Amino acid sequence: MTADAGRPPSPAKRRAMPALVRYAFSEAPAVAALTAVAAVLAGAAPVGITIAIGGLVDALTPAIGQGPGTPAARECYRWIALVVALFLLTHLAESARTALGRALGRRVTGRLGERVMTAASGPTTIGHLEDPAHLGRIGRARGEGTIDMPPGEAVFGFSAKASMWVTGIGSAALLTQVAWGLGLIVFAVFVVIHSRLVRNYRIAVVETVNQTKKLRRTSYLRDVPTTPDAAREVRLFGLAAFFRDAYHSEWRANMAEVWRRRREHDLFVVVVVVVTGVTVASVFHYLAHRAATGGATVGDLAVGGLAVRALLQILRADDDDLRVGFGSEAAAEAFAFPVVASPAVPDQAPWPGPAATISCENLRFRYGGAADEVLHGIDLAVPAGQSLAVVGLNGAGKTTLARLLAGLDAPSGGSVRVGATPVEDANRRSWQRQVVAVFQDFGRYELTVRDNIAFGSLAHADDEEGLRAVARQAGLLKFIEGLPNGWDTVMSSGYPGGVDASGGEWQRIAIARALFGLRHGARLLIMDEPAASLDARAEARLYDTFHELTAGATTIAISHRFATVRKAERVVVLDHGRIVEDGTHEDLIGAGGRYAELFRLQAKRFEEAQS
Repeated sequence: MTADAGRPPSPAKRRAMPALVRYAFSEAPAVAALTAVAAVLAGAAPVGITIAIGGLVDALTPAIGQGPGTPAARECYRWIALVVALFLLTHLAESARTALGRALGRRVTGRLGERVMTAASGPTTIGHLEDPAHLGRIGRARGEGTIDMPPGEAVFGFSAKASMWVTGIGSAALLTQVAWGLGLIVFAVFVVIHSRLVRNYRIAVVETVNQTKKLRRTSYLRDVPTTPDAAREVRLFGLAAFFRDAYHSEWRANMAEVWRRRREHDLFVVVVVVVTGVTVASVFHYLAHRAATGGATVGDLAVGGLAVRALLQILRADDDDLRVGFGSEAAAEAFAFPVVASPAVPDQAPWPGPAATISCENLRFRYGGAADEVLHGIDLAVPAGQSLAVVGLNGAGKTTLARLLAGLDAPSGGSVRVGATPVEDANRRSWQRQVVAVFQDFGRYELTVRDNIAFGSLAHADDEEGLRAVARQAGLLKFIEGLPNGWDTVMSSGYPGGVDASGGEWQRIAIARALFGLRHGARLLIMDEPAASLDARAEARLYDTFHELTAGATTIAISHRFATVRKAERVVVLDHGRIVEDGTHEDLIGAGGRYAELFRLQAKRFEEAQS
């Protein structure tokens, strides 16, 4: 069970439902108003039926023995017609409430989803998207968790519960008219029971889901001895008794809490049944006594009985209560995200000035609340048009440096400049439009191959000649022309006519995307170990190809394999967040320092692997 499953909701969560209702009316006023009207009618019509049946019962007494055309008989027919009309209205209103509530819920979920997405994607940096706490907030705002209930489900559940409460309050009022104070007492008793039932139901559902997760390991222990892949070792090592005992131990431990809760629930059910039974019996006894002593009519007795029956609906705890509870919690998280306006700098705003040197001055960086810095005072200048290789062992800070140069992170200290202009929050988005990259985990979008490549410069997506040119340069054109729908083929077999691409084909798509961005004015290309999964020879061929295709562009190639970047005009070596060497490949080899040592060590390992 989650820590707060049985606790009262926080003030923010208690305020979420009224805020959600107001939000629904602001986003879709017409649909929200119609939903509210349908909910009230669906709840009020059964109260009207109760009144009409009471009137019919009272009208039947003088009509007995009278002919069908008498005034008394006509009075009965009018009451019957009203009952039929109200039954029809009940079903029509309930159907309308369901359809409108669903539509309104989808609208609210969509709008709040856009709000969360905009707030999460609004910052020009990406560090917050790597923060588990922030990602948890996003997930909860979308309704992900123990019970998956997005905010819109609360709107739908609230409309259903609103109908129930309209019926309950109306029935309590009818019962109060029959016998003063009786309706208030029954209503109060049932409301108290309802609140406890809803709490218990919510706890039971959460516990069931969590117990299912816990029992996965128990099921695993049970199934291992009968699994073909493990059967041989289970027998050879004599593990059957181990798994059997482990299964029994875990199963009993996990079920002990369930059994305890069931005993508590069974006791509560007994209390509810007794209290409800005594309450209903007392009401009927009192009504019957009133009717027998002339204090009430038979119609009053019928109205009272039907009102009590309607009030019994309050005792129901169902999925609508879960929708309201968990959906409003998701809404509270969503409302905590700010409403973000469009960026002050348009996505396609040009970077001021011509191509210039990209420089770092005393650049420092630490992730989140980490105590240690990843980069320690980097000073680096990359002239326009230079091809630079940044090498170093894993954890040296290569990717962090690349992200800072691309404007994806804000430095903890120092600055990144393009010419004399610092890259900062005010212009970071404009600079990002001047950078293209092929990352190790490059994007694989389940969209058309055209979109996947045109994303390199979306404003020029209609450049058919350019798309074909970069596809040809990346060795991709023949592949695209062989697809079922050519350039309009979706790159996923999960869609009609879509296909799955191989790892190598996806790599070429990422390369073509970067080349398309360079073709349309991007000033910096970053290759951050896009071929880390390839062997050293294949990676060297990829970097050689890139150097040929991007001659004259400012390029920064990141790698931990020293031999693959030897064609770069300049190499810097990072070690524990500091630049320890800087020069050409030949200069660094001749200097006999860290680069030369690691280059020869990696070359020796490669030669041994080939022998």
